[in-house]
Amino acid sequence: MNSRWERLRWRVALAAGTLLVWFALMGHEGTWAWLGIEHYDFYFLDTIAVLSAGQAWHAGLDIYDQAKGNPFDPFGRPHVYGPWWLLTGPLGLTIADARWLGPLVGLAFIVSAVAVLAPRRPGPAAIALLLLASPPVLLALERGNNDLVVFVLLVLAGELLTRPRQPAANGAALAARPAQRRAALAWMGAVGGGCLLVFLLWHTDYTRALAIAPRPRSIFAYGVKVLAWMWDWPGPTAMIWLAVVFGVVAAGAGVWLLRRAAALWAAVPPTGAVTAWFVAAASAWCFCYLVNSNYLYRATLLLLPARLWLDQTDGTDRRAAGTARALLAACVVMVWLLPVKSWCASRLGLRPWADLGLAVILGVEQALVAAVTAALLISLTGWGWRRWREVRPPADSASRAAPLSCY
Repeated sequence: MNSRWERLRWRVALAAGTLLVWFALMGHEGTWAWLGIEHYDFYFLDTIAVLSAGQAWHAGLDIYDQAKGNPFDPFGRPHVYGPWWLLTGPLGLTIADARWLGPLVGLAFIVSAVAVLAPRRPGPAAIALLLLASPPVLLALERGNNDLVVFVLLVLAGELLTRPRQPAANGAALAARPAQRRAALAWMGAVGGGCLLVFLLWHTDYTRALAIAPRPRSIFAYGVKVLAWMWDWPGPTAMIWLAVVFGVVAAGAGVWLLRRAAALWAAVPPTGAVTAWFVAAASAWCFCYLVNSNYLYRATLLLLPARLWLDQTDGTDRRAAGTARALLAACVVMVWLLPVKSWCASRLGLRPWADLGLAVILGVEQALVAAVTAALLISLTGWGWRRWREVRPPADSASRAAPLSCY
């Protein structure tokens, strides 16, 4: 068999499987509800929000005014992101362009995700498909969410880090650049200074956007505050079940984290593209978890650490492989609990078992989310500690990530 095809065939299968699921859902719109996803009369709702904001800004309107809203947006939504998303207005793009821009962004995301996950065997390909075609990721594709664009940019930035003399504009990931510590610090300082300059130049826009940015107060989100809010709705019996399930899963996860702390601490290589993807995505995920802005579609970020875990399942270190398999399993269970959770939530007060079912599902889900976040934090801390104790990264520490040019 051709060696190139043998290397690429499971990536092709992963891309084909994801596209098949996405197109099947678009062709049978009633099936979105089976996955716990609320589908409106049109697709790419978040892409429309960005395009309408650029359209309104180009027309001279106040895009941050909640009272007046945005007349170009079908829901009148104000702009809740930074000013750079408004470049679509001067480019002449309108909400009508969502029909082609939304699919284009989705396809770019799928190609980037397949390039990152890069499965080489049936088992890893199946796990990658369960993650890439999961309800939270499909929700991001259905909405044409901004996180898809962020994901593609993170992938490109990580790839640039492996190429000599190529800068990358991702502050956290720059520390994974194969260079001496002084050079890496210089790059990080330059990018950090550039980000600060951007904020100072457009501080009014960012301040107004942050003031009206939606903050999820819902059990359909991931975050520290969700752990407090999830106790508000259930009756006494459901609350007992929620407490017991959450406590048991969290306690088990805590014991596992203590036993695997050393493996997690040493899991991330010092440099390379896979390291850059892990550091950038894990930093973003943990930050959003702590400030409680992890909507469901933010699970797209977990696809980047998943590459490292998939690689480790093929390695010779049995402890590292077992740790990686457990984290992948936790992520798969976490992202696939949405349909059951949504189904139970829609029947609260109508079926006697709905409250108990939702309590069990919510307890398992939020405990797993907290455990995965803790594992990411341990790996990030361990990587940072080891990285900055090295004067020069070892010559063999480069990632084995396949270059995107193979696509």
